[in-house]
Amino acid sequence: MSSIDEQPVEMSTEVMAATIAGLQAERAEMAAKVASLEESLTDLAHENALLKRRLFGSKTERIRTSELQLALGDLLAAEAKLQADLDASVEKAKDAAPTPDPSETKGKARPHGRRNLFASNLPRVPVEIRDPALEARGARLIRFEDSTQLAFRRGGFFVVVKRVAQYEVVDDSVATVVPATPPETLFPKALLHTSTVAHILTSKFALGVPHYRLERDLLDQGMRLDRGLMSRYVEHAGNTLGATIAAAMWRDAIANGQMISTDATGALIQPTKAKDGKSLACKKGHFFTAVVDADAVLFAYVERHTSEAVKALFGDFRGLLQADASAVYDILARGRPPDTDDGVELVGCWAHYLEPSVIRRRWGDVVDAQS
Repeated sequence: MSSIDEQPVEMSTEVMAATIAGLQAERAEMAAKVASLEESLTDLAHENALLKRRLFGSKTERIRTSELQLALGDLLAAEAKLQADLDASVEKAKDAAPTPDPSETKGKARPHGRRNLFASNLPRVPVEIRDPALEARGARLIRFEDSTQLAFRRGGFFVVVKRVAQYEVVDDSVATVVPATPPETLFPKALLHTSTVAHILTSKFALGVPHYRLERDLLDQGMRLDRGLMSRYVEHAGNTLGATIAAAMWRDAIANGQMISTDATGALIQPTKAKDGKSLACKKGHFFTAVVDADAVLFAYVERHTSEAVKALFGDFRGLLQADASAVYDILARGRPPDTDDGVELVGCWAHYLEPSVIRRRWGDVVDAQS
């Protein structure tokens, strides 16, 4: 009689999971039965002790093992066997499961990059950007490169799809791809269109709606714009347009001020990190302090303490500019004299000439001249 080698039966993950679930259910049912039997055994033990006291008084007498105790022992043995089978099935399932990829087990990185507006349900408005000059030269249109921006108009949001034409230009038998030149925008490569930024600015400053309320209102409309994103665009708009309060005060000082006392001081500025994340060395910048008509104190930052920086700050000023004798201010008094007395007039600074070191030098000059 030939013997047949027994081959191990391979179980799929689904069958193994079902087996484990069944064993766990049986274990739970067995545990409930054991608890019920233990409770019944406790009650019977109390009744037995009461009967013995009534029959034998205080005499202790050994009694035989009851059928309930035998049943309880069998149930405990069955529970132990079920637990062993369950542990063995779990270990077998772990061994049969495929080894996960370490890259997949790591926590998912926070998504970065631009939001995909093509996945939204907002209406789309395509805008083609062509180059008539290249087309007049006979350049062949190859394709369009699409980019999106979130725009706003009365009635709701929509997606502007900018389609920039790509041309094949042949010069000296060499073909190159030349894109059409898009028009200049206030916020290049920005997610939000200028109309959306204008809507945020109007809502905050004209209607008095703070960002957190506008965020909730836009979320009710199905548009997710968090308050941090809106704050960054508002700050960028103010810096780009010079619409901050400090910039407005500086323009008013230059246009209407009668006398400005100024001086510059150097300061170390920490630059942004390099592309590889390394910190760069500090660079020296300069802050100009301007006391306007003894009424306001303003500050302006420039990267270099040069004549060009002074001209950019005070070139349109038409009053008295009090400063030290630094050569960078000479550019304001150079050139052809104006036809009127409406230009800037440089005046000296007594604080520099009345320094103790300067007084000692001047006094020494006087003593030497008299001797």
